[in-house]
Amino acid sequence: MTDQATDHPIRRAVRKLVRERQIDEFLYGALVAGSVLAISSAKSDDGGSVFLATGLVNITYWLAHIYVDAVGGRFHDYANSTGRRLMYAFRNNTGVLVGGLPVMIVFAGGRLFGLDVATAAWTALWFTVAMLGAAGCLAAFRAGARKWPLIGETALAVAFGMVVILLKILLH
Repeated sequence: MTDQATDHPIRRAVRKLVRERQIDEFLYGALVAGSVLAISSAKSDDGGSVFLATGLVNITYWLAHIYVDAVGGRFHDYANSTGRRLMYAFRNNTGVLVGGLPVMIVFAGGRLFGLDVATAAWTALWFTVAMLGAAGCLAAFRAGARKWPLIGETALAVAFGMVVILLKILLH
């Protein structure tokens, strides 16, 4: 008998990201999306262009990751052609692409609920900080860190998100 709570699609997706070691790529995608959102929203009042720029840059980083995996990996994998490695990379390297989606969804949700571009961007950026901090905390906790080491590792993860906030502040 399966527990309905553990069979939720979001939980399955998170377990898959962790199990297939794509969580690092997911976090990379979140940082890329947050950075682009910070930059593109600094001087724009057009939410559509901010969303589009964030999405297109995230797709570009995802494609770059696929390229590096397929072509760069060929230096170590003599048995499989670049084409075969490329197909494998397309199927198995979705973490960067998926990682940018929560940031973009929060931004789009803010716009849909009537927030101006700047406020929706700030909301999405603080969400990014919280998401990175939560991921750092969970990773540290799963690795056995408790008390001060857990707080320290969580603070370090939050600090990476704060770089995106600092970027927004400097450009605003």
